Amino acid sequence: MTGPQASPSPASGPPAPPHPPVRPGRKLALTALTVSLLALASSGAVAVLLYRLSGTGRDGAAPQRPQSVAAEATTGLPVTYAKEALNIRIGCAALVYLDLDEPRAGAPQQLSDLRYDSKCGNNPAQLSLGPGAVSGAGVPTADLDADDCQRAIRNGPLGPGAEVPVKKGTAICVLTAAQPAKLVLVEITDVGATGTAGLRATSWLARD
Repeated sequence: MTGPQASPSPASGPPAPPHPPVRPGRKLALTALTVSLLALASSGAVAVLLYRLSGTGRDGAAPQRPQSVAAEATTGLPVTYAKEALNIRIGCAALVYLDLDEPRAGAPQQLSDLRYDSKCGNNPAQLSLGPGAVSGAGVPTADLDADDCQRAIRNGPLGPGAEVPVKKGTAICVLTAAQPAKLVLVEITDVGATGTAGLRATSWLARD
């Protein structure tokens, strides 16, 4: 007789238990963590981009500011009015006085900073300083800032009785005697018939 048959040997170990299901709360926590990491990465990339845009260029040079902003930073003088129109309407061989502190045309002579002298025939009108001006200078262009006007007055002031021909595109710089003093650029924008002209003035508060 054969002996009792041996039963099959059991497995080397108990079977591994199945992975427990991920709870909904844990899923939400993992999702929130993933979103936070992505947000941090994005913010870092944005910060690097902003730094590169605001910093120096590839060649190491700082980005240039617009010319108008640089000019304002250079002069440092506050503007009291800008591109104010002054219209001259007088006859032949007539005078009109301008107060550049306001500004206005037709001011009393004793308060005027600039005198407009209308000529007859083909002779151009003339601009000269009035009793309210300390000094001034004729300049060939109106493309100037306050520093340019100060330099023109310092380097080439108008002498007593000097006149500046009224021609379209030319200009005159004037330093007034008011308190506080004004530095004014007067541009000739239009020259019409005898005694007719258009002017435009810009004023800065002069340094003490």
